Amino acid sequence: MFVVLCLLAVAVISWFSLVTQPAALATTAWWPAAGVALGLGLRLPRRWVWLLATAVAAITIPLALWAGRPALLATGLSVAAGLELVVGTLIMRGRRDELPALSTPRDIGRLVVAVFASAATFDVLSVLVSLAVGDTAGAWTRFVTGAPRHAAGMILLAPLFMSHPRRPRVAQPVEIAAQIVVTLAVAVFVFVLNDLLPLAFLPFLPLVWAAMRLTTRMMLVEMLAVALVASVGSAGGRGPFSFDRLTPETGSIVLQIFEVSIVIVFLALSLAVGQERETARRLNISEELFRRNFEASVAGSLIVARDGDGWSVRRSNLSAEEILPGLSAGRTRLDDLLGAQASEALSRHADSVSDGYREVRVTTDAGRILHFSIVAISAERADSLLALQFRDITEISRARRLEREEIARAAEVQRALLPWSLPTVAGWQAAAKSVPAKQVGGDFYDLRLHDGQVVLSLGDVMGKGMGAGMLAAASRAALRTNPLDLPPAAAVRNAAAALDGDLHRTGAFVTVAYVHVDLASGEYRFADAGHGLHFVVRDCGDTVEHVTSGDLPIGLGSDWHERRGKLDPGDAVLLVSDGVMDVWGGTVEDLHHAVTDIARRHCGDARALIDALCAGAAKVSDVDDVTALIFGREPIPAGSSGPDHVVAGEPSASS
Repeated sequence: MFVVLCLLAVAVISWFSLVTQPAALATTAWWPAAGVALGLGLRLPRRWVWLLATAVAAITIPLALWAGRPALLATGLSVAAGLELVVGTLIMRGRRDELPALSTPRDIGRLVVAVFASAATFDVLSVLVSLAVGDTAGAWTRFVTGAPRHAAGMILLAPLFMSHPRRPRVAQPVEIAAQIVVTLAVAVFVFVLNDLLPLAFLPFLPLVWAAMRLTTRMMLVEMLAVALVASVGSAGGRGPFSFDRLTPETGSIVLQIFEVSIVIVFLALSLAVGQERETARRLNISEELFRRNFEASVAGSLIVARDGDGWSVRRSNLSAEEILPGLSAGRTRLDDLLGAQASEALSRHADSVSDGYREVRVTTDAGRILHFSIVAISAERADSLLALQFRDITEISRARRLEREEIARAAEVQRALLPWSLPTVAGWQAAAKSVPAKQVGGDFYDLRLHDGQVVLSLGDVMGKGMGAGMLAAASRAALRTNPLDLPPAAAVRNAAAALDGDLHRTGAFVTVAYVHVDLASGEYRFADAGHGLHFVVRDCGDTVEHVTSGDLPIGLGSDWHERRGKLDPGDAVLLVSDGVMDVWGGTVEDLHHAVTDIARRHCGDARALIDALCAGAAKVSDVDDVTALIFGREPIPAGSSGPDHVVAGEPSASS
């Protein structure tokens, strides 16, 4: 329906232009139908542009024939009108298949280029057609008047079809009515009632009013009305552009130039006013949002300014007044509110805040610890007008200090529970290393020797901190209460019974590897309570067995099984924590490869093997302990009795 109505408007307006054609002119005085046609091209998808051009040409041909144009001339002028639509539409739309916007000076520039390019296209084609049919006089008239009248028609009407920014009008209905009446009255006076005086500038005054107070679309409609009055008056021999006084050709050209000029000037003014008003609106919204955030912030907020001898508070919120009671008492100097040292620290950071923001922690004279964020409010006054946001972190700092002290105490407890030296056994080697995490973990290990029997144990308590450290101590103590000759599975069960209450209360669990070795025979028995990181290194690393178990950790299971094996010369039992596994890639397979490689490189040297295995502890010690324990038989070199024992008496809880 919209398309049909627009095409009907093209037909009616074209007919009206032909009817009102001055007798002294070979062409019409104006052609607003070009504006409606271009507007229709802007509103519809690009793929319709040639179809619309054909429709416009089809409408124009019968009207031109009715107006007495020769058939060939009528056809040529109609085709030129269609091509005019195509050129203007393609320039305005470009490659975008969307409605062109009219909101910035760039949009006005594109509109002006499109209007003049399409008008020039019509002008050139109409002149060529006129010359082709032998209408030399008409060709000249169309050459000097065609482009201005088509350009005026398009620039007056095409903007009404474009997308305008949603901007509320400032004027109220009464003012709008008064403005319209005044504008039309001035237009009628200048172009109809006035006969001699050159008063073409007078309509500018009410049009400035319209540009400042009305929407852009309403102003365009008003300018269209002014152009209509000017065209009718000038064609009737009245006003400053009277066709009778200036000749029809000159009057028509000057009139169209006037109409194009007022549209460009006042369209630019209207858009500039609208943009300024929109910018002011957004600034007001931003200012209101800042004010609300400033007032409602749970953090203390201050606006401070530098004066001759320091910083003073210009504005503060309720949170700031609660943190700094001096604000409620009317004190505004930062020196008075924070103390000289704290104020000086803020001032030093403020001097370099222009490139972003700064954070600083200060201690006030009252002993409160405040964490400040400093942001420059104005780029021009980056070092003299600042926004400060701060929090009182005194209690948080104290809590963190207490936490660090607790962790330090737990670490001391954990280190005290580790064996400071390992027993020396002829024909056997033992070495251990434990690198504690920054957060106290629950790793523990032990090695006990008595009457030709050795018991090794290594465990890991779930969790970090003092609680995990205490459970690790309790677990180690529970395991140590067992006689050395007690079978490993029974020893784990006894420890589980002793720890059951603590583990149930805390919801924790403990993984344990417990190994009993007979020094005379080399036979060993072991139980694994969910630990799973138990290796047997054979013949200096030629073979490394990962001994698995499906038993659950202490605190989750109640039944543990016992397995047996034998250590020959060059064989060793290796127990590690999951921190060691993290050092070597985080998987059992990665750890297995690492143990094999290191055992081959450090055959017969238990200490070197353990040091190499734990060498990457720094990579994971932020989050987990790294603990390893090895006990094995010395290899017997061919043709040599070899050393009968190795002394490993240095502290094993090394970092």
